[in-house]
Amino acid sequence: MLSSQLPPSTIAPPLEPAHDVVRVRLTDSRQVTIRPILPSDLGPLRKFFTALSRATLRLRFHSSTNELPEHLLREFTLVHHDHAAFVAEIDNSGAGQAPTLVAEARFVRNADSESAEFALVVADNWRRIGLGTMLTRILAQRARFTGVRRLCGDVLEDNKAMRGLAHSLGARLSRAIGSAQTLRLSLNV
Repeated sequence: MLSSQLPPSTIAPPLEPAHDVVRVRLTDSRQVTIRPILPSDLGPLRKFFTALSRATLRLRFHSSTNELPEHLLREFTLVHHDHAAFVAEIDNSGAGQAPTLVAEARFVRNADSESAEFALVVADNWRRIGLGTMLTRILAQRARFTGVRRLCGDVLEDNKAMRGLAHSLGARLSRAIGSAQTLRLSLNV
């Protein structure tokens, strides 16, 4: 297991499938562990999505929703050869509780392509402290490790946080085809 303390502006160390757990101290001094998602994360993932505000759920899924269907939550926890998913968790063992998920990021490789669709969501009270940036960097490293050269995703025009993240990482934003309210993000990895 790889464990390190990284400043939020430092790209994460290269992660390999057998060594892809990293501890990160964020700009507000809170620490998280970033690791691949596991099937055993179903309950914590359900709790994570349930705790998100309706506005955050709309920005992540591009529609109003109160809760995610069980089959989608289960799919999110499965490991496939064509995608990767990471979660950020905080350790609650001192309080006698299981770890709490505070962010989730994933990519799904497009068939016969060097590109992948990616998505990211950070808990409402964990934003603007470097977590989304760190997760995206780790996801980009995993993508590069698996042969993906470009992460792409749709971003709602009013999602200022994702637009700022895209800009800070050097991603391109362009108008999505057929939608006046959606931008297409493209990040070379």
